[in-house]
Amino acid sequence: MSRPGAAGRAARRERWEGAFDPARLAMTGVLLSVVLLFQPTLYGRLAMLAAAAAAAWASGRRLSPITTVVVMAGIVAANLLVPIGRRLATIGPLVITETALLTGIEKAVTFEALMFISKACLGPSLRLPGRFGSFFADALRGYDRILERKGSVKLEGFMKSIDEILISVYDGFQSGGDRADTGYRGRPTSPRRGDPALAAVALAAAASLLIR
Repeated sequence: MSRPGAAGRAARRERWEGAFDPARLAMTGVLLSVVLLFQPTLYGRLAMLAAAAAAAWASGRRLSPITTVVVMAGIVAANLLVPIGRRLATIGPLVITETALLTGIEKAVTFEALMFISKACLGPSLRLPGRFGSFFADALRGYDRILERKGSVKLEGFMKSIDEILISVYDGFQSGGDRADTGYRGRPTSPRRGDPALAAVALAAAASLLIR
């Protein structure tokens, strides 16, 4: 019996995949990633982080705010180990400097925004040519299945739980039940109702580079 949260994510994912063509969605993701890396202001990166997180949620991906905060805090803390700029505070042996802090925040925001963009824009329905395309689709599908079952991992019997999840994913691929259709569709697909939204997002992201 599926949990309400899993059912909600599945419904959101179905709506998301019905609204957007996988190839056009992936190309939009690439464009957004490039814009993010060249984004001149921290505020612009924060805005893209919030939008990417909302898109990842709408796409039905499992999100963990705690993991996001921990990863961002780790990136900022690692950056503070090399003190650069004006001293702001001292906590024991750690010297917090302005430049190191702002650079760490910028790196953390950029990293998490890229993660959310990839979650929203890349999925197992994306088709690429050749064996690499087949491997890529299967890898994304396996990743999704592992994330869906990570809630069953307990500290007691940790390794046993991990083994069961990996074996389940492997058995699914061997049986063919979880293997994506790997036939490459080279012809353009029909328009989707989400195409205007993708165009608007691409234009807004490009225009944001002009804001200083």
